[in-house]
Amino acid sequence: MRWIFPLLLALVGMGAPAVQAGPWARAPGEGFLSFSQNMSTSAEALASGTEQISAYSSIYAELGLGRRLTLGLDFGRGEFTDEAILFLRRTLTRPDARIQVGVDLGYGERRVDVLGESQLARIGLSVGRGFDAAALDWLPMGMTGGWVGLDAIAVYDLTRDERRWKVEATVGLRPTERVSLMLQVIAEEWPGAEVSFGLNPSVVFQIREGTSIELGARTSLGDDPRIGLELGLWHQF
Repeated sequence: MRWIFPLLLALVGMGAPAVQAGPWARAPGEGFLSFSQNMSTSAEALASGTEQISAYSSIYAELGLGRRLTLGLDFGRGEFTDEAILFLRRTLTRPDARIQVGVDLGYGERRVDVLGESQLARIGLSVGRGFDAAALDWLPMGMTGGWVGLDAIAVYDLTRDERRWKVEATVGLRPTERVSLMLQVIAEEWPGAEVSFGLNPSVVFQIREGTSIELGARTSLGDDPRIGLELGLWHQF
């Protein structure tokens, strides 16, 4: 994974919508960068009062290349694993289309303690739609806008001949220009495990122009139910 950090610096050094992922094309030179820290524990450990907290750190970056192309980097580090995937997304729809559709292809590496490294290939599909305040005036509280999105990703481990997939649906609402409320529903399956489901509510506060803080709860229901919190820092430039 020696190529990850030089690439990340290049993305930061170059010159985005209010959400961190989706089918919307970024203008040439526009970028997005987020750092997130997730702390979680199993439901069993929480019920027994046992301190078994796991940490997972992630970096996500996007850079608009023009011609409806976006370059992205998805990097994560846990207690026993590191994974990084570089991908290229093509937005298939025109910028003024009501519903946006994008596809992406990616390549990366995954390192697991004891097992070593493996090569990864990724394919993804994203669909999204934004809403202005007028479209949301039926809600009991005023909103300045919002969006819905659906992201489906499949990752193939080329080294171990294994596959995993994840589908994530997101609903976002902006009660003010500086605050966004999000709810994510996730379904995913890893090799050798049952399908797990997650429900992740979060709130994003803009602390200054282009910079926001995300605070969210993370739940996972499956073979190993988990509960956690996530703190993220988002920056658009």
